[in-house]
Amino acid sequence: MTAKRKTRKKRYVNAQFLWFLLLISAGLFFWCFYTMPMFPKRWSWFLLAALISVVMLSGIFTSIASHRNWFIRLLNAGLSLMLIIGSIYLPVYKNKVSDLFNSVLGDKVKINLYAMQSSPDNLEEYKDSVFITTYALDSENQDYALSKIREDLETEIQSIDRPTVYDSVGALYRNEGQILIMAEAYESVIEETEGYENFREDTKIIATYYRTINTNIKKSDASLTNKPFTIFFGGNDQEGELSLIGRTDVNMLVTVNPNTHQISIVSVPRDSYIPNPALGYGNDKLTHLGINGIENTMSGLSNYFGIPVDHYVLINFTTYKKIIDALGGIDVYNPYAFRYTWDKNYYFEEGNIHLDGQAALYYVRERYTLPDGDFGRNMHQQIVMSAILDKVTSPEVITKFDKLLSAMKGTFVTDLSDSAIYGICEKQLDEQVKWNTVRYGVLGTTGGAICAAAPGQKLSVVFPYENQVDFVSSVMDNVINGNIMEQQEIPEGVHY
Repeated sequence: MTAKRKTRKKRYVNAQFLWFLLLISAGLFFWCFYTMPMFPKRWSWFLLAALISVVMLSGIFTSIASHRNWFIRLLNAGLSLMLIIGSIYLPVYKNKVSDLFNSVLGDKVKINLYAMQSSPDNLEEYKDSVFITTYALDSENQDYALSKIREDLETEIQSIDRPTVYDSVGALYRNEGQILIMAEAYESVIEETEGYENFREDTKIIATYYRTINTNIKKSDASLTNKPFTIFFGGNDQEGELSLIGRTDVNMLVTVNPNTHQISIVSVPRDSYIPNPALGYGNDKLTHLGINGIENTMSGLSNYFGIPVDHYVLINFTTYKKIIDALGGIDVYNPYAFRYTWDKNYYFEEGNIHLDGQAALYYVRERYTLPDGDFGRNMHQQIVMSAILDKVTSPEVITKFDKLLSAMKGTFVTDLSDSAIYGICEKQLDEQVKWNTVRYGVLGTTGGAICAAAPGQKLSVVFPYENQVDFVSSVMDNVINGNIMEQQEIPEGVHY
């Protein structure tokens, strides 16, 4: 056999080897794709047919086109490389999604030790000082903080107890005690009160403790694809850490019927005066219900509207910016022009506008220049939420998937598991339907009232219109029962 024929045979053998590698790579890629829970199973069979066709054609070319073996080798090697890369990346993305929903976040409550600004900075200097507690409202956090203080100072400490957070803060201001023990969630309650508007500027935090909290709401593996459900979307008007305990400035109930592809989004004013289950069903601001935990907020809203609130998602404005930027921005219809109060460079024209993360943040925060104030802000939050839902349920989200996962990590807290999310993703990819969304915002009259979380103090509240509460309750109930809904004008508000 001549040297030339030996070389040609060797190259032919190499081409056969690369075809065999392509066969193995195709099988591996198919298996990885088939086991991905977010892809419809019928996609797998289409993929299998395509892979078999490619491998068979490549095998034919490999066997009959040996005189062009350099091209066949390049083709087989290139296809094998792509399939191997795909087989690696599919499990990587699956793990990213699982980590996103299964990581434990928000399971701690932040308890601060407050002193007046002129006081010493070091906790060691307060061994002989008086610590102020409020056991009536916050006994678990008070007990935990006191035990940690004793450990840190290695001594017994003096304490005085006051019945309300206002009495406790007043005791700090009057120097009846030098250290106030208070969960950070109560800061906003304090600053709503005349005389304590500058609480954060008047005081400083000399120590912080984190208490791990237990919740009866466990990660839900329930399918989201075959029966209706309602999710509470809560958000606060700040950036940073999220917790299952804390006030919510954004309060939305999103009811979904996956069978009829209907969604209703109902916004409720943060200051709505509703019963607080954790405090004997005494009336309170809706935002205060979260101070006793996410379960309390869900229970309060469920009782108030007469519909089961099944799941929760807690976000903050950091989340808003990151998700919207990861999606490449959103397009919304703005019903009226306005300028953002705190940054005059941001002017929102009437009509169709595009918002990046920062602009969207300002869009949902503004209230002072809006015709309806807080109620207008609620409407803007609905508009942005609808735009986000439209974007994440569109096919183009696939091209932004990696960026979206990175943006969302660590920026929300939810009881939904990865398997529940995979189910709804698979259904959407399989059916490729357009969801019908209706949006409503409950309005009301503003006034002053005593709140259960702040006894003895009259705070500004919103008394929701009873007929509008009844109306949105019926909308959510109709979505749950499979009735097709169309956007209507919410009735003019009245109190019965």
